[in-house]
Amino acid sequence: MNKFKNIKVLIFGLGLNQGGVGSAQFFAKQGAQVKVTDLRKEEILQSSLDQLKNYPEITYTLGGHKHKDFDWADTIIRNPAVKPGNSFIEYARKLGKRVEQDMGIFLDYVKPEQIIGVTGTKGKSTTASLIYEVLKARGKNTVLAGNIGKSVLDTIDQVDEKTLVVLEISSFQLEAFDQHKVSPRWAIITNIYPDHLNYYKSMDEYIYSKKIIGLYQTPDDFIFINKADPSLNNPEFLKGFQGQIIFYSVSDLPEDFKPVLMGKHNKSNIAATLALGKTFDIPKEQILDTISKFKGVLFRMELIKEWNGIKIYNDTTATVPDAAIQAIKTFPNCILICGGMNKGMDYKEFSKVVDENVKKVFFLEGDSTDSILSSLRSASRRRSNLKIYGPYNDLEKLLEDVKVEVKSGDIILFSPAATSFNLFQNEFDRGRKFNTAVEKLFR
Repeated sequence: MNKFKNIKVLIFGLGLNQGGVGSAQFFAKQGAQVKVTDLRKEEILQSSLDQLKNYPEITYTLGGHKHKDFDWADTIIRNPAVKPGNSFIEYARKLGKRVEQDMGIFLDYVKPEQIIGVTGTKGKSTTASLIYEVLKARGKNTVLAGNIGKSVLDTIDQVDEKTLVVLEISSFQLEAFDQHKVSPRWAIITNIYPDHLNYYKSMDEYIYSKKIIGLYQTPDDFIFINKADPSLNNPEFLKGFQGQIIFYSVSDLPEDFKPVLMGKHNKSNIAATLALGKTFDIPKEQILDTISKFKGVLFRMELIKEWNGIKIYNDTTATVPDAAIQAIKTFPNCILICGGMNKGMDYKEFSKVVDENVKKVFFLEGDSTDSILSSLRSASRRRSNLKIYGPYNDLEKLLEDVKVEVKSGDIILFSPAATSFNLFQNEFDRGRKFNTAVEKLFR
């Protein structure tokens, strides 16, 4: 019997990242009465609305929220980006309504002991994908879900009580685990860098949001900690964990191990996977053999084009300075495309790395670009041969100018170090549009 048949469900925030679409589809299929509300208007949300056109029973309130929709609903599904203290959420709670994320509904169906949870500022997608590939190669009944560009509810029909779920979990989604007072049986924290400081009140609050992944574990559970990350490997952060703490390090890997994945940061993701695999009694050689063949995740330092001796990499998911710094250090002397909108980040170190490692830099417009340009121009020791172009508000025009400047042997790296909301729907939309423009211009 469907749990939500005839239940009135309000999707609070349809969004453009597929999560709201997946939630609306899930509840409609369950026989619920579904209504969607979003601050944005129909023309902005059109790509999401088009995916729901086969569900004419769904109704909408767009361009703003109305209290009467919250009065009507039995259950409210809030977009993970909606802060818990939102006035409409508080209104719903006072009315005694059930307020959940899609992740909270997922936890109604999937037990914590089935979940391998991966969180961290960067490396979540790669680590989760590596773990999934290793377990699948071992013959385990495994699915990959979570913060991967669609709702976790899309995967419920693939899960039975014996299925392992490798779950990439953002700090926002971890609020659902906190609400339900559960943690995954296996929890991995890849790293913590400054991020989402336009959402969290402080860096300490952001760090705590990641800690939630292990706070409700039992002594039979496992939490994997990156030994090299000072935000994780310290007594204050480790306080309160009941699970078995397992530290992992790049030094755990054989010196002669040569994976396809490039970058020192990916070796850390591989080390996390190796540590996790050992708890499943998978032989080290088998784990490393599977990992060695893994080519990477979409939009993570992804080689998308080789043209006239030039390699073009798409790293659009580098939405914070630290992630882009790792990519730049992997490809020194590259031609960098970066810039966009800031989410409370400091760009001084990023500017220094660009100055020291990049041959030419092309900027997309945005307030983060303003910060980087200000740092570069004020740096007393800035390299005189660093060439700066832009900012641009047209990605295709930017790439036309890049094409004029490149020569055989160059690497073009699209690693924005910023968010995308001034020019694109999100980083995935930005990545897709970059690929389209590259295919058009570099042929």
